[in-house]
Amino acid sequence: MRKLILPVLSIALLTSCGDKDKDENAKVSEGYKVPTTYNFKNVSYSGQTDRLNMLKELTSYIKTGHSVNTTLDADVLNAMYANEGHTWSSDAFPNGQPTKDLKSKTYEEARTDIVALFDSIAKYSGKDGGENGQAGLVTGAERTILVDANGMEYAQLIDKGIMGSCFYYSATSSYLSDNKIGDAVDNTTVIDGKGTAKEHHFDEAFGYFGAPIDFPSNVEGLGAWAKYCNKMDAVAGTNKIMDSFLKGRAAISNKDKSDQNDAVADIKMQWEKVSAATAIHYLNDAIKAADTADKLHVLTEAYAFIKALEYNVDGSIKAAKIDEVLKSLGDNFWNTTNSKIEEARNILATAAELNDIKSDL
Repeated sequence: MRKLILPVLSIALLTSCGDKDKDENAKVSEGYKVPTTYNFKNVSYSGQTDRLNMLKELTSYIKTGHSVNTTLDADVLNAMYANEGHTWSSDAFPNGQPTKDLKSKTYEEARTDIVALFDSIAKYSGKDGGENGQAGLVTGAERTILVDANGMEYAQLIDKGIMGSCFYYSATSSYLSDNKIGDAVDNTTVIDGKGTAKEHHFDEAFGYFGAPIDFPSNVEGLGAWAKYCNKMDAVAGTNKIMDSFLKGRAAISNKDKSDQNDAVADIKMQWEKVSAATAIHYLNDAIKAADTADKLHVLTEAYAFIKALEYNVDGSIKAAKIDEVLKSLGDNFWNTTNSKIEEARNILATAAELNDIKSDL
């Protein structure tokens, strides 16, 4: 970033006024520009991009089990999740096999739940007969999905579950925490290609969002959370999160703690809004679902985005309220009525302050 330089005459005038006339509360941000794209010097979040691509391949593999007689291998699922002995596609990783993994970055309790699902996915993949109390394939007019005995779609539990417990958790509760971008973190020593430790940690949070550097003017190839952020923007105005990513990174580079704090708080708030709004969107879809397969599919997506809210330690929607929403949906989606879905939606919309737009999401 280039700092603005005051003309010599202006400096002389300021000096002649004396230090006692200087505004001690003047913001440092008046002396630097916030760019319009995430095109900062020394930015690196390749590890986050690798994990986004890993999840895409993992989810794609799971969905092959939505075809009759296509059996999945639990060992392959575990190898992909832990990146141990799995060969990834050259399309996703043209520069060679990645060294990062999804498992170690997932919230520990969620990690155990995800691993436990792999055996069931392998056991029931490709098998017809999904019904209340029985895992298996469920076919509708538009889709065939693989569900557990309670009607939850395995692919969405993994895909959206990891988006929440790995990407959202790592960004909001780890990389945007004091441990990673607080006063004690080095913001002086620059490593070529990575910046300072504080800059790098902030960049890694941005990497988990999954947006191109010129988002939202460019919405091509959106990954993970950026895709859903863009989908919710027309109603909820969520794409303005990018302004805070830009403001926060510029503030860190220019050692403006006040603007850094403001930006980080807004990122966490807007990201939470994306999750809540997307959940409400899918709950609305569930009420309008054309058949059972559709209903179970969107209910599982809604469930996963509601669960994701747990992973933002600074989120405004607390655990007790999240539990209340999930209790309304119930543990068995085969039995979840439209009235219970609407009840869950209304509780969440109130908690997320989205009541005015809940029907439009």
